[in-house]
Amino acid sequence: MIKIKTIFLVLLIIVLISGCSQQSTEEKKAAVEGNIIMINHFVFEPSDIIVDAGTAVTWKHNDNVAHTVVSPGLFESKTLSSGGEFTFTFDEPGEYSYHCSIHPSMEGKVIVR
Repeated sequence: MIKIKTIFLVLLIIVLISGCSQQSTEEKKAAVEGNIIMINHFVFEPSDIIVDAGTAVTWKHNDNVAHTVVSPGLFESKTLSSGGEFTFTFDEPGEYSYHCSIHPSMEGKVIVR
């Protein structure tokens, strides 16, 4: 029981210390989530993410209806059902908007530096 409490305390300290950095919210989310964007309740979470060139970003489908991930002229996922994933590696700096072709109001952006 003491080991579990110690592990919990160490994790809590790490989370609190990471909250004191100068990184932007998007950078914190990317670092914490390992460049993963969740698809939940008709929303990409986070909707915007900042990564370095050469980074792979993975979209994980956690919704009850089908979705896609599309950036015109760059990539287009197959139709994803619950539990599905799509990964794309961003090699060039820039801003890349994406959306769900089934639900166009679902939008996001990957900023590559």
